[in-house]
Amino acid sequence: MTAKTLNGKIALVTGASRGIGKGIAIALANAGAQVACIATKAENAAEVVAMIQAEGGVAIALGCKVENGSAVTATFAEVEKELGAVDILVNNAGISQPQPLLKMTEENWNAHMDINAKSVFLCSQAAIRQMKAAGNGGCVINIGSIVGQNAIPQTLSYCTSKAAVEHMTRVMAVECAKYKVRVNCIAPGYIRTEMIEQLAADGKLAAEAIEKRTPQRRMGSVDDIAAAVLFVASPGAGFMTGATLNIDGGWTAYGYL
Repeated sequence: MTAKTLNGKIALVTGASRGIGKGIAIALANAGAQVACIATKAENAAEVVAMIQAEGGVAIALGCKVENGSAVTATFAEVEKELGAVDILVNNAGISQPQPLLKMTEENWNAHMDINAKSVFLCSQAAIRQMKAAGNGGCVINIGSIVGQNAIPQTLSYCTSKAAVEHMTRVMAVECAKYKVRVNCIAPGYIRTEMIEQLAADGKLAAEAIEKRTPQRRMGSVDDIAAAVLFVASPGAGFMTGATLNIDGGWTAYGYL
């Protein structure tokens, strides 16, 4: 049984309808937090909310295009009205649509920068404003990626957007420490999710090769990332800010094919 280390906390998770975001939302609820589950459409997050409520937790589903400033402002206002000021923000929403450099479209570039990076700025700004006003500090956790540090062919827009997330983390951490707000980044390696399965099915990712290349000889699980989020959000990580945790089975450390 998960320890209730986050009792009384209000958490908001973007991209909470599936995959890593869904796992994070459930883990936060199991730890005692009340969770706002954000997806492009509220009905997309209804399943995870129902799962949390079935276990006696508190959760709401809200629809928001996280790359749109006015939509983000309205969503955070609604969360504050329904649950209270946000204590924990997990910026998880993201897309991955590989294209080779010479065929990459401007639309592809803009979509990655908007959804993967701009949304982190917008949601973090909205959350930290609430945290500052409440005066109780807070925790922002940005879900980056090891490709923000490693060059992967045909993913220029994705890699660049995730590198931006990692550096935004450091800047926000330094600037917001005076508000007792901690900002950290978790950089997953290859995690077995619906998105990874689809990329493999489309021939854009070789699952067996990735497992062979990873020192632990497996892809990560959603639970691996959720466990890291729980640690970073916990009082035990109280002196941790501006850091990036690679949760990748040793991928980044290993320098050979």
